[in-house]
Amino acid sequence: MRKLVSCGFGLVLLAVTGCVSAEDQQAADRDKCSGFGFQQGTDAFASCMMNLSEQRDQKADDDRYERERNKALSIQRRGDDRYPVCGAADTDNDLDVATGNWFGPNCQMKSD
Repeated sequence: MRKLVSCGFGLVLLAVTGCVSAEDQQAADRDKCSGFGFQQGTDAFASCMMNLSEQRDQKADDDRYERERNKALSIQRRGDDRYPVCGAADTDNDLDVATGNWFGPNCQMKSD
């Protein structure tokens, strides 16, 4: 049972990080729909699988839109499209407390 729980957790972790193959994602979706009580081969099961796929696609579209929106806002603010908006959520960045600006390897450089 312990191995089953850790494997399930591993699939969830992989799905969250986006490093899961299409086959593994489909298997995780089947397990999820089965866990909801839907029987494989039924219309309800197919609808469940389709809904999970559509939710994932919508999330990817939303993330893409948010990245483009942030880039546009960054360009509008600074007039410089070389650097994305940086903030606390980017783990490789640091805050310059003197200016209140975030800086890091993928955004603006700290100015002294």
